[in-house]
Amino acid sequence: MQINNNGQANPIYPLQHAVSSLPGNSAELIHNKNLNDTINISNAGVNATANWQKIANNYDVNNLSLNETANMMSSLIDSQLMSPADGLTLMAPPSMNFAPETKFNLLATQEKSLAFAKENGGSVEGIRQQERVVDMLKNLQELFRKASA
Repeated sequence: MQINNNGQANPIYPLQHAVSSLPGNSAELIHNKNLNDTINISNAGVNATANWQKIANNYDVNNLSLNETANMMSSLIDSQLMSPADGLTLMAPPSMNFAPETKFNLLATQEKSLAFAKENGGSVEGIRQQERVVDMLKNLQELFRKASA
């Protein structure tokens, strides 16, 4: 840190004095305190595993239409498993004039889109968003396979 004037340095000295004047070892003070943590888990968090499985049972991410993708996205958002922004990434059609009832491999399409973004200098946030979507789809694929076995 470079100090250019006394106004910057003056707040440092009282802090140093306050720390050095603590009685005993500060680790002893923390060690002798009784600390308790409380964790609250929302209903969405408690039900997340069941919600993932319920959605995965209804959708094969390797064989979906755009209409089914929209329904799946709504279920994911309603269950608080996906953000609306990630849902928009999920809804990009594979090509122009793509018929909404035509089945396609959503996971493969999203993986190709992610690879394209990485290879061609996509934004960091856009790539992170696509990575989240691909990870969600892989999770759904695995749960679908387990349920179908």
